[in-house]
Amino acid sequence: MAAKRNSKKSSAFHLPQWLIPAFVTIGIIFTVLLFAEDVPKSPSDFLEDFMNTIDQLLYGGPTSPDPTLPGKGEAKVYILDVGQGESILIATSEKTMLIDAGENDKGDEILDFIEKLGLDHIDYMLATHPHSDHIGGMDTVLNSIPVGEVLFGDVPDSMIPTTKTYSDVLEALESNNVPLSLTKAGDSYDLGSGAVITILGPLTQEVEKLNNTSVVCRLDFGETSFLFNGDQEKEMEALLVENQAALNCDMMTMGHHGSSTSSTPMYLDAVDPQYAAISCGRGNIHGHPHQKILDILEDYGVEYYRTDLSGNITFSTNGHKITVHPQKL
Repeated sequence: MAAKRNSKKSSAFHLPQWLIPAFVTIGIIFTVLLFAEDVPKSPSDFLEDFMNTIDQLLYGGPTSPDPTLPGKGEAKVYILDVGQGESILIATSEKTMLIDAGENDKGDEILDFIEKLGLDHIDYMLATHPHSDHIGGMDTVLNSIPVGEVLFGDVPDSMIPTTKTYSDVLEALESNNVPLSLTKAGDSYDLGSGAVITILGPLTQEVEKLNNTSVVCRLDFGETSFLFNGDQEKEMEALLVENQAALNCDMMTMGHHGSSTSSTPMYLDAVDPQYAAISCGRGNIHGHPHQKILDILEDYGVEYYRTDLSGNITFSTNGHKITVHPQKL
């Protein structure tokens, strides 16, 4: 339901003093873009660039408070604001994948987002690793809408949780007859429209921390690519680099919510991203993201966004370029 707005009556209309200079500025920008040597190749590209420039001037950047599903020839990556946790929805015009679902109390928020997009099912659900801030809301989603298949990483027997959160997810899988598959490095999943998810890690079960069992995967769509790191830490990052995994991507999620346990300079060198997203809660007790990581991103010139500051963050791609739409500026 739309919020009610108070109507104000006025006997005379007064043109704001700033409006005329603003129109003059817009006209100058339009002229420069129109006659510049690097004019976009198509009218739609030109219009998008022009509107993004206007958004940059007026609001600090393009914004999309009401996210929409991708059209044909597009893919979107929604970094959902679930507080101190992580949840990512990937969508093409054909299929969807939900990566993680935040803490136990975030399932309804994720469902609300899915419903606002007009989705009535999820094709794939991927649990990066069985910590509650990543799988907590999965049972709520599973019990509410159809899910085609759930993907788990292969966790060592000694590390399989006995928590109620984990058992709730397993019970939801069973009661809703959702197939469960174990995924491993080298597996791939077709999301339609030319979008492919490829599993890169983990590369070993010889780990000491559950974070390092995190499923690491990349999305390729046309000439653009995205890397999703879960909570993997330095040890697993080093193994991926050592094994020459296909890490180079345009956008990456920062491992372990921007913790200094992850995202080493060596790993950033291998990924070489233009954009990054950090999933973290405002004022969280862990101090995520750590200043060390923010400094590294600044040093590397990476344009980064934080859910604690920007809310939901939408990365849209047409296969050639990526645009970013934070919910809040």
